[in-house]
Amino acid sequence: MDDARLGRLEVKLDRLAEAMTKLVAHEAVMENLINHNSTQDSRLNKHSLEIDEHSIKLAVVARSSGANEWFVRLLIAALVTGAAFMLRT
Repeated sequence: MDDARLGRLEVKLDRLAEAMTKLVAHEAVMENLINHNSTQDSRLNKHSLEIDEHSIKLAVVARSSGANEWFVRLLIAALVTGAAFMLRT
């Protein structure tokens, strides 16, 4: 083989080695991004579950406070009626 051809072959091999090095570096970056996304997804899922639990608790509290509000309104109406009955004479 002649020296010029070997020189071109060495240049091509050097370029290929550089490309492989860059590819490995990009692969490492992609792996880190995938791990980061996985971590963020798990955190968001955890927060979503907590929000769901809070909304259930809020619905229960709203339901029970609605029942208490009805009782208070009924009590006020009874007191007003009783006061009106007492003052009618």
